Amino acid sequence: MVEGPGCTRNGRKVQIAVGKAATAAVHVADSNDASPSSSTSPLPHHVAQELSEQTLTEAFTVGKELFLVFSDTNEKDNVLRLHFGMNGSLNARRAYTNKSNQKKASGAAPWKQNKTPCLRLYFTEGCNSSCYTILEAWETTVNYKTVSADAARDKLFRLNSRDVCSALFNAQDAFTSLRQAGQHMSISDALLNQDIFPGVGNIIKIESLHRSLVDPRKIVNTLSDQELRRIVRHTRKFSMDWLNTGRAGTKLVYNQTVCGTCGGMTVKMQKIGGGGDRNTSGNGQAFMSRVTFWCTACQPLSSSLAAGNASNKENFVQHSTMGTTQPFSNQQHSSNINNNSAPVASQVQPLRCNAQCPQHGTKSIKLCRTRNSNSQNTLRIFFTCKLKGCQYFSWADATFPFCPCGKKTVLRVSKTERSGGRWFLCCSLGVDKSSKDKNGCGHFDWAKEEHLAPLGSHLSPLL
Repeated sequence: MVEGPGCTRNGRKVQIAVGKAATAAVHVADSNDASPSSSTSPLPHHVAQELSEQTLTEAFTVGKELFLVFSDTNEKDNVLRLHFGMNGSLNARRAYTNKSNQKKASGAAPWKQNKTPCLRLYFTEGCNSSCYTILEAWETTVNYKTVSADAARDKLFRLNSRDVCSALFNAQDAFTSLRQAGQHMSISDALLNQDIFPGVGNIIKIESLHRSLVDPRKIVNTLSDQELRRIVRHTRKFSMDWLNTGRAGTKLVYNQTVCGTCGGMTVKMQKIGGGGDRNTSGNGQAFMSRVTFWCTACQPLSSSLAAGNASNKENFVQHSTMGTTQPFSNQQHSSNINNNSAPVASQVQPLRCNAQCPQHGTKSIKLCRTRNSNSQNTLRIFFTCKLKGCQYFSWADATFPFCPCGKKTVLRVSKTERSGGRWFLCCSLGVDKSSKDKNGCGHFDWAKEEHLAPLGSHLSPLL
């Protein structure tokens, strides 16, 4: 998911086109626009025609949304709204109609060049008719005239002080919003609610709650002011570090099997939020349900345990993000474990993986999953090499049994409240009875140490 920092960075890229007039599609001397078909706008024809000759007067972000405001000769405003979803991206660049002026290809990233953008706009460079600014977006939801310019500006003014990446961010406003508007929600739902805390996404939520030592299932009105202020502070810091560097900070629990703070194998994984489980009291917004990670030792559900260790562990979290982690002693660790927690993804101590690339050794190895739904090897896992051009490949499921239908079982992870984070082996076509209609056998069995240990530390919950 493209969260607030990514959207804000995209908004900054667009500023190069502000004040310039959109124009009809043109052919430019750029390797990424070589074919005539690629130089036409993916927008509906009437939209592209309507935007032509209009000037981009404003470009601003609110949370995870980017608004582009165009003005025509009659000073009537039209708005494009962009939402980047899971994998959306945006690029703004200059290009030339004269190939001799094209110094270098400054287009899309290599992995985007073969994909058709869902948005492409051209802007004239003043009196220079040979130079254009091109704005392109991929895998992005683009809405035209679904919101008025006044409504977009009103949203900016109303939420700007709570936008986690805004230059005008006010911690007290964010605190008050969480305390009042989110009082009956779980803290997970409250943080993800874009009317309460714009720009916060699942990764920011998970890592900020961990650094704040707060269990994600807690209801906001059960949190003390000190806990809530700590959450606001860590949420802002994690987001701004991401915004300034372009990369998410150290992930201490997100997609981890071992807690990066205490070093314990106490990371739990569960799909929670949206008011859809008994641990929350949201408004039934199932779309807000997200796979969430937390450490049952560092983030105990009991407030008394959390308060007793908050000071020491918060200092430890700060040191751990700077690469100086030292686990707590086993005695400290075991005293804080939530005894009622379900078995987690890290059921066994990860052993050293024996797989290695013949050319590049063990450090370049990574674990992947087959995603081709039409393959007989769907969802099987394998080892490959991270380095570009290396052809190393090896199946990683040699210790897995076959299911009754004769196929290799596949390794999955539970996301339920009762057993969230626990690995299991099943038929690649599913484990419910309805899977028999798809030629599956419905086989299911919990994974054992002999199945997990050979995968070592390469195994991650979101594999």
